[in-house]
Amino acid sequence: MCEPEPRAGLLHDWLADSAARHPGRPAVVEPRRTITLADLYERSRSIAWAFRRHALEPGDRVGLVMDKSADAIAAMYGTLIAGGIYVPIQPGWPGAKIEAVLADCDARFVVSDGESGGSASPTVRVRPTGETLEWSALVGAPSLAEMVSRSPEEPAFILFTSGSTGTPKGVTISHRAVGVFVDWAVRQFRVGPDDRIACPSPLSFDLSTFDVFSIARAGSACVVVPPTAAWVPRLLLGMVRDERVTVWYSVPSMLAHLMDCAGLDARPVASLRTILFAGEVMPPRVAARLRSSHRAAELYNLYGPTETNVVTWHRLPEEIDPARPISIGRPCPYARLRLDEGGAGLTRPPASGELLVTGASLMSGYWNRPEETARAFAELDDESGRSRYYRTGDRVSIDPSGDVAFVGRVDRQVKRKGYRIELGEIEAAMASHPGLGEAAVVASEGDHPRLTAFACGRGAPPLDEAALRLHCVLMLPSYMIPDRFLLLDAMPRGSRGKIDYATLQRLDRSTPWPRT
Repeated sequence: MCEPEPRAGLLHDWLADSAARHPGRPAVVEPRRTITLADLYERSRSIAWAFRRHALEPGDRVGLVMDKSADAIAAMYGTLIAGGIYVPIQPGWPGAKIEAVLADCDARFVVSDGESGGSASPTVRVRPTGETLEWSALVGAPSLAEMVSRSPEEPAFILFTSGSTGTPKGVTISHRAVGVFVDWAVRQFRVGPDDRIACPSPLSFDLSTFDVFSIARAGSACVVVPPTAAWVPRLLLGMVRDERVTVWYSVPSMLAHLMDCAGLDARPVASLRTILFAGEVMPPRVAARLRSSHRAAELYNLYGPTETNVVTWHRLPEEIDPARPISIGRPCPYARLRLDEGGAGLTRPPASGELLVTGASLMSGYWNRPEETARAFAELDDESGRSRYYRTGDRVSIDPSGDVAFVGRVDRQVKRKGYRIELGEIEAAMASHPGLGEAAVVASEGDHPRLTAFACGRGAPPLDEAALRLHCVLMLPSYMIPDRFLLLDAMPRGSRGKIDYATLQRLDRSTPWPRT
């Protein structure tokens, strides 16, 4: 059963409400300890008091170089209570990148995991003086008596891109922007104090906003997935069973990994009632396996870039055609969608084009990048008068039922032999091969691009390159068939768990083509 309306629009006010209603309920569940809602709130208020005592001003940034943990979540809420803006940074990023992000956002404090990977107390450094603060002194400090006055329209956190190339840029998210998503999700998926949510995504990935803020909005528990377990299938699946997880949220590839390597579909998790996935395309074959094995669970495909959070959703039916792409659904109530072609909306199929999004969940902009922010948005006339739309860079189409279907990235479209080709369409066709685990396609540079398809098998029997090519011949027109297929043991991944196309592009350039 959903909780009543929160009394305020600030994220940490939600935590105060839930701590008052359910003080003894678990808020953060870790392998070796559990923190209650009352404990989390008091720790957060103590951290806020210490930050304020050391001259944190409203709007100052706090860098959290931390894996997801009870300490990290307390530091996150403590920053918000003190009126600051937290900036989550993955400890595994290269040191130069971490320092670049800290310099870009001009962080006032830096909270880092202990040297022993989270078993030791975090370290707290004041910038630019270099003064260090004891973590025990922060969490043991007096509680901040009064919340710092902030508007829901002001930033709550900044998520920096984690791509392997280019300069990271910060996506600035307000209390209101993330709040409308979490509030809707809690209601739509009926999240309550009895739920235990596992979301293996790090704090720097927007998927994690669901579990860490559902703690505050619904009084539910966040079951922390340690980084050491996130991509170790049997360990991760054992943890999900032992902790009686009721709600799961991850990228689809992690669910595929759990089925292929740990037998998630062979031995379903009885406690799971809701399975959410987002962040990348859900292969229909993977969805069909998950649906057939978890009949009692509700499955939802969620879509939205970091700059918009989730803006469309789709509940999967009882029967799934493994050869038909999974819809990304209809707009969430706080979002409006349109296409880039002549201002046409999504009401006249067939239509396709770049998806534009407006609504309450949009980012405020890119931190300290006004020109990039201006390029990312379009001011357009609509039923509300004039609205600010974010250009997603995603190409979508409408299926016969009126649902939105993801086609591919605008920037992953190539022209070959006179035809415009969506590389994502080739990947989708390859995904229906029964022996395929994952596929990714890249194009070479130049006027006459050649296509390389990377593929990973599902195990025994080994993936056969000739059979894979034949499958593409049967599924695709001749101009879309990849020029070569390279078989990999595993796909390279970025820090958020997504396929790292930049690494594949480099591998493509460094792998000699056979002489013909």
